[in-house]
Parts: sequence; C-alpha cells; structure tokens
Amino acid sequence: MFRKLHWQMTLFSASITSLILISLSFVCLMISENSLKKNTEASFQKEVSSIITHLQSQSYISLPWLIQLQGDNHFVLYFYDNGSPLFSQHYASDAGAQELAALAKDTALRYHGMDILSTKSGVLPVHTEFPLTDSTFGRYYVSAGIIHKTNGNLGFLILYSLEAQETQLRFQRLLFSVVDVAAIVCLSLFSWFFTGRMLLPIEQSQNRQTHFVAAASHELRAPLTVILSGADALEKADTPTERSHFLRMIRAEGTRMQHLIADMLFLARSDAGGFPVVLKSCQPDLLLLDAYEKFDLPIRQKGLTLRLKLPEGQLPLCRCDPERVAQVLSVLLDNAISYTPSGGQITLSLAADRRHSGIRFGVADTGPGIPNREKQLIFDRFYRSSLSRKDKNHFGLGLSIAKEVTVSMHGTLWIEDVPGKGAVFYFTLPTG
Repeated sequence: MFRKLHWQMTLFSASITSLILISLSFVCLMISENSLKKNTEASFQKEVSSIITHLQSQSYISLPWLIQLQGDNHFVLYFYDNGSPLFSQHYASDAGAQELAALAKDTALRYHGMDILSTKSGVLPVHTEFPLTDSTFGRYYVSAGIIHKTNGNLGFLILYSLEAQETQLRFQRLLFSVVDVAAIVCLSLFSWFFTGRMLLPIEQSQNRQTHFVAAASHELRAPLTVILSGADALEKADTPTERSHFLRMIRAEGTRMQHLIADMLFLARSDAGGFPVVLKSCQPDLLLLDAYEKFDLPIRQKGLTLRLKLPEGQLPLCRCDPERVAQVLSVLLDNAISYTPSGGQITLSLAADRRHSGIRFGVADTGPGIPNREKQLIFDRFYRSSLSRKDKNHFGLGLSIAKEVTVSMHGTLWIEDVPGKGAVFYFTLPTG
C-alpha cells in the first residue's frame, strides 16, 4: 500500500513542480527572446541611422567602405542612382542576391509605399524599416529609402540578415530544454526521496498500530480464555468450594483485563492529544515522600527494603502534575518490586540535575538489571524483557505510560545500570 502511495505522491509532486518549472521557463524564454529581438532591432536602427548620415554627408560612395560595412555587420546594401544600380552591384551580383533585392524593393513599394527607384526631383530624404521573411532567403531587417543629391536621387536598400539571431534563439531554446529536462530529473529524484521521508513516519505509525493491535489481542486472549474456561467449569462444579474457586479465578482474570483495557485507553488518549495534565509548582521532596509512604508496607511484605535518599540542601520547586508524578513513581516502583529478589533493596532518590536543568527523581533496585540491547526496547508498548515473560501482572505497558506522562510534563525518562547489580530509572521535571 505504502509503495503504491509513494509512487503516486512522487508522480503528483514531480508533475506539479515540473509544470511550474516549465511554465516559468517558458515565460523566461519569451522574455529573453523578446529582449534579444528588441536589442537586435535597436542595433539595426542605430546602424541604419549611421549609414544614412554617412550617405548624406558624402558626395560619393567608397567601395572599400561598402565592402567593410557588409563584412563586419552582416549587411547587404544596394544603391540606385536615379533608378539605376550603382557599381552594377558587382559585389552582390549573384542571382539569389538579385532576387532578394527585387523582393525587398517590391515589398517596400507594395506594403510601405516606398519607391526607391523614383526619379522625381525635390524628394525629401525619407526611409522606412520593416522585417522581411521568405522561405528561400530567410529573415531580414530591411531599410528602404531615398536621399536627394545634387545630381538626382539616391535610392538604397539596407538588408540585415537575422541568421545570427535565429542561431542564438535556437541555442537558447535548446539550453532551456536541456536545463528543464535536467531539472525535471532532479525534481523527480527529490520528490521520490522527499515523499519517502514524509511517508516514513506514517508507515512506522501504521506498523506500530498493527503491532499494538496484535499485541493487545494476544494479551486479551489469555485472560478471556481463562474466564470462558472458568465459566464452563463453574457450570459443572458440584461443591461450593469448587464454585468459589472458579469465581475467584474469573474475578482475578476480569480484573487483569480491566487494568489492561484502562492502560490501553490511557495510551489511546495520549496518542489522540487528549492526555489531561495540570501543571503547577510542587515541592519535589513531598512527592517522593508520598510514594515512600504508599509503597513502604507492600515492599516490606515482599521481603524487600525501601530506602529514601534526599539531598541535604533545599531544592527548588518543580513544575508538574502531582497525580501524574505519583503515577510514574508507581509504575517504576511496581517494576522494581517485580524484578528485585527477596532480601533486595529499592532506593528512592532526589537531586538537582544540572544537565537537564531540572529536578531528578530516581528509583533504583538490586535486581538482575536490564541488558544493554533491551534498554531502548523496554519503553515500547507491550514489550517485556525475558525476565518478565511469566509475570501475568505485567503487560509491557507500564514503562510506555510512564514515558508518555513524563514527556507530557516536559520531562525526560531513561534507565542506567547500578554499579554492582541492578538498574535505576531516572526522570527529570523542570523547575518553576
């Protein structure tokens, strides 16, 4: 499912970004092409003005100047003295050039009313510029005009080939296309990795949810089986003693199911953001003393010793929810009782924690400890170490709940080894 969704999101993301990229590239290309065309036209107009000024100021046309002008600036010039070509146009006498000149003269006369072969006297200097496009000759800018001289009229055609401009435009289009293709490939790869990273937390959440449901079903199945078996046995019981035994068994398993369901609902509310926490300033030593008084008797009944370790100086107030702190301490003390052998010791401690800028609570035991490979796993839901697999009173949710509660109060929960033997759980709460 996630792989198909990954492909779909990648395709969607790459398509949208590619469409935006191509649209912007097209706009930029149009702007660049229009700028290039305007610059070329402005340059042509400037050169034409310079040529006309030169022709007006000179009494004759220098052939070297003409040849140099045509060679340097890609111009083709034709001059007509009172309607007759000058120099017999020997520098452009091929048939193609003559056809091009004829086409330009015809276009100037037909569409712009400019007759450069006119021999009328008293004609004022006049000229017109226009683009010329032909499938045979290509594209040109043309300037056609007449200059009045003492011995008559000088008609002229100035043609500027746009082949260089067309080459530059083709190069720009190819460059934009190559850049767009490369960018689309990069965007596709980025979309693949980006959508993969986006889907990773969702996939992990789905996997955790699937594992949670499977583990919850497994945990619920065991007490439910015992309850159903007990109910069947209760129907067949002959004596009050037997019936009382099966009723106690059913009630005990029902209580276990009730605790498990309560823990599951608590975690579900936490995931849904409905976790109730009321933060206020509290004295940390009083919170620890309350836990000590609550668990002193049960711990002594298990044959264990409970110690209390308080700092000598006065600690600042901590900002927390007292009921939730009691819940975390209950989970940690309950675990310590379960894993500490008879004759062992459990220690409650309190100290200032400079590293976390808060107050540190500790619950240490002299049990078997936690293997390094399990130190991070024990906070996962329904995870139970190999030492607690046979303990029916533990479902693997207590430490998960304790961590959720600690985080909700802006604290941190972790485990460390006790020098010699055992483990210690620490959690910190902010001061305030």
